[in-house]
Amino acid sequence: MSKNFKRFFSVIIFLLVVIGLYHAANVMLFEKQHFGTAKNIAHEEPETIDVFFIGASHIFYGVNPMEIWNRSGIAGYNLTTHQQPLWSSKLLLQHALKHQHPKLIVLDVLMATNFARPILGTDQGTNMTHLALDPVPLSPQKIKGVLETDAIMEKGEILFPIIMSHSRLQQGLLSYDDLHFFSGDRSHPMKGYNYTEFSLPFERPEVPDVESTFELPGEMEAVLIDFIEFCQKEKLPLLLIKTPLFGNEELYKQINYIGKVAEKYGAPFVDFNHLYDEIGMDFSADLADSGHLNVHGAEKVSAYLTDYLKTNYDLPDHRGNPAYGSWEAASRHFDALVHLKESETITDHLAAASDTNLLTVVLSGGSMAEPLSLPDDVRMAAKAAGLLQFPETVGEGTYYAVIKGGKLIAEKTDRSGIQDYEFMIKDTRFLLHVSSREPDGGSYMTALHIGNGGVFSYEPGMLVVTYDMDRMERVDAVRYAFDRSLILEHLPQH
Repeated sequence: MSKNFKRFFSVIIFLLVVIGLYHAANVMLFEKQHFGTAKNIAHEEPETIDVFFIGASHIFYGVNPMEIWNRSGIAGYNLTTHQQPLWSSKLLLQHALKHQHPKLIVLDVLMATNFARPILGTDQGTNMTHLALDPVPLSPQKIKGVLETDAIMEKGEILFPIIMSHSRLQQGLLSYDDLHFFSGDRSHPMKGYNYTEFSLPFERPEVPDVESTFELPGEMEAVLIDFIEFCQKEKLPLLLIKTPLFGNEELYKQINYIGKVAEKYGAPFVDFNHLYDEIGMDFSADLADSGHLNVHGAEKVSAYLTDYLKTNYDLPDHRGNPAYGSWEAASRHFDALVHLKESETITDHLAAASDTNLLTVVLSGGSMAEPLSLPDDVRMAAKAAGLLQFPETVGEGTYYAVIKGGKLIAEKTDRSGIQDYEFMIKDTRFLLHVSSREPDGGSYMTALHIGNGGVFSYEPGMLVVTYDMDRMERVDAVRYAFDRSLILEHLPQH
């Protein structure tokens, strides 16, 4: 009996080790795109999310939970992945409900329209299903959901994604995020929103009357109804929406058709393509491309949504509640991204260095016949940012500092010559160069090289460059020209 028990116990331990190793390998190998929060949702504080905004990238760009938070204190979260198949939306929501009990589900209906055609029964559809479901651990619920979903073609591959994702290891495609996903902060810095100021102008489209409809592709009507019925079964209030886009007549008619389906099943539907005037939609300025809103368009949609949610649902205001500190931090991060580009003083950039999701690089170089004293507010802002060797006078010597997530990781001042410093953030290589001499042989007085690009200055002055560490994209770069009465100049993106 004792031997049998030991053998049974050994088998159980062996199975647990195998399951643990499989889970660890899957977590390391699945593709971790920035514009997808399936990988992040399990790491949000449990029982804190009031509203899930679900869908593809039109939600990721079009609904800003930080705008909604700032206006109302409602804790919203964008549960999105790229081209998220509607059948994956349901399974992803089921996974999220293990940790959260939202008071409302908001679904963008894009992927019930012609946008779903490229993913119906195709390899692309399998790839998009992977993006949504690979972060979901294997469980009886996932197995049952995948097996019961007819639209999922490669069921074995979706249940055991390592079958496909192991090729990323063989091809040397693993990134910093892959190798550090277990140890890093896995919550999303802006609750699933993707900030962009990029703008493409379009003519305002002619949207067909709401009574003009066109049928949905393939089995998408059945998939949409299944999602609606799932929410009703789980007693989850559901709001269907469609963010503004520049589309064709057939697409708008399909969206109108979805409105009829929503009406039949008693689900409210807000189609922003019939609310252009109400939200002040400007097609010359509010779109990043034909389907994705920029920060200005997202502000308008989110403002309308905030009023709609406050009017039609009983959702609490969590502002000031310590349990929602991550929403306050996300709001500050969003505000920093917006305000840095509008700043008129270098103190704003130094103050933003405390943001845990920003990287700030400060460079000072170039020589002047008469060095200048920096204003008191600049030196005070530098001190508040934790800079210990920040110069009181500029125009002589060199200085650099690197602040990562509010922590000073490098700082040095020198009265002569040239300084170079190299460091890595995630997979990005940075090379700093500061000189107190005139350019010689093509070198720069002050330069920050990032990959194949960079920020350069031939003039005596200070460069402050700010990066978003989540996306590894430059937020802003300013030059503080010493020989022009300390004028701040925003440098263009290239």
